[in-house]
Amino acid sequence: MSNLIGNAIKFSPEHAVITVRMEEKPESVLIAIADNGIGIPLGIRNKIFDVFGQAKRSGTAGEQSFGLGLAISKQIIENHGGKIWVDSETNQGSTFFVELPR
Repeated sequence: MSNLIGNAIKFSPEHAVITVRMEEKPESVLIAIADNGIGIPLGIRNKIFDVFGQAKRSGTAGEQSFGLGLAISKQIIENHGGKIWVDSETNQGSTFFVELPR
């Protein structure tokens, strides 16, 4: 979760609102981390969970992304029987979803 929250901060403007929600379901727990940042361009959305998938993307304050955090997060989540996905619009923000079994 810390990587997803860190990315929401990194790719959002200063003083942006980051929202973390949790919903309990009968078989799982769904966590959503939403921001109103720069979003993820359609051309790289299918690569962001790959190792080095977004290595050339910079944060809103110029921070470099090495493209490892989301790949590692995905591996950890999947090792716990969960899944991760994103809804995003360029210049509108992103919401990352994590669903883990109960």
